[in-house]
Amino acid sequence: MNDHILIRYGELSLKKSNRNQFIKKINTHIQKALKGFDKLTFEARGLRHYIILNGEDEKNIIPILKKIPGIYSFSVVARCASDIEEIKALALNVLKEKDYANSKFKVDTHRGDKQFPMTSQEITKEVSRELFKNLPGLKADVHNPDFVLNIDVRCEGTFIFTDVHMGLGGFPAGILGKTILMISGGIDSVVAGFEVIKKGMNVEAVHYASPPYTSDMALQKVVDLLEELTIYTEHQSINLHVVPFTKIQDEIYKNVRDDYGITIMRRMMYRIAEKLANKHNALAIVNGENAGQVASQTLESMGVINEVTKLPVIRPLATLDKSDIIEKSIQIGTYPISIRPYEDCCTVFVPKHPQIKPHLDTAIEEENKFDYNTLIDEAIENIQTIRLRTGRKYEVFKKEELF
Repeated sequence: MNDHILIRYGELSLKKSNRNQFIKKINTHIQKALKGFDKLTFEARGLRHYIILNGEDEKNIIPILKKIPGIYSFSVVARCASDIEEIKALALNVLKEKDYANSKFKVDTHRGDKQFPMTSQEITKEVSRELFKNLPGLKADVHNPDFVLNIDVRCEGTFIFTDVHMGLGGFPAGILGKTILMISGGIDSVVAGFEVIKKGMNVEAVHYASPPYTSDMALQKVVDLLEELTIYTEHQSINLHVVPFTKIQDEIYKNVRDDYGITIMRRMMYRIAEKLANKHNALAIVNGENAGQVASQTLESMGVINEVTKLPVIRPLATLDKSDIIEKSIQIGTYPISIRPYEDCCTVFVPKHPQIKPHLDTAIEEENKFDYNTLIDEAIENIQTIRLRTGRKYEVFKKEELF
């Protein structure tokens, strides 16, 4: 009966000159994600994309579609010719497969084919009469129905459905280019990564490791977090660049006044992230900073820290409440990993009284007390790169042999 899945693009429909490029990309991602289902065929029709099931079980396909950026919503639909008698018969059969007893419903008709000889209202009345005649106990309620019977009359056929599944929304994965994601291992940064991936950006991740102050388990936590994100990406993979950060942190805390330690540390991280972005053709830096959440995330601190880079810095979580971020992390499955009790370099070195309103000239004076450029170059030279792929054991490369 339900032999098609109808894909809706949502935000992509707002595009004009580059709409076709976006739609072509998302359709390619859909087919790639479903390549293991041999019976499926696909039909593209302007702003609509149909998956013809050909006997495949839609229950196996729905969870996959929910993880593809760019899909606003989708429905499992039944299809017939755009003929009123066939429409009435199909509508009746669709409801016979539902538990309609004593249900309140309404019929919502959209007549996309303006050549069809009946108006939307006329179609709705005809179908409703057919249903009332054959399904005793069914009741009409246009204001508070238990379900809606949707009838979509189009040139290529008529589609009937009752359920709408929400997708991720956003743009097709990778359509907006590459970014560098600064990931710590906490709750926020991985959610920020999810948000930019959903918005059509690829990510290369950078993590600052400070052994022996941080453990191998802290790094493993980051690996596990990013593996949860790979399913949403264009190629179902993410490269993680692990920066040896211990020497830089040691020099900061030997030479820099205590209250400016976090400010200088974050400035070093941004410098490294920018160099990685330039090396890997990334267009922006992404992080999980949230305005006012900690000392380094006051507006004054963000301004001083941001000064070291010319790249755009994207902060998807900047204005969200912490409870909203936690809820999102639960939804995408990263929360249980993020709360593992292994600290990253930011939490290990937090001073008792960090400066919340740093001054740029003071920050520059403090960081010039040691040769940070040489240390940054050394750290980048010794980066360890880990390639993470969905459902596969990760690969480790030293000195960026991947590139």
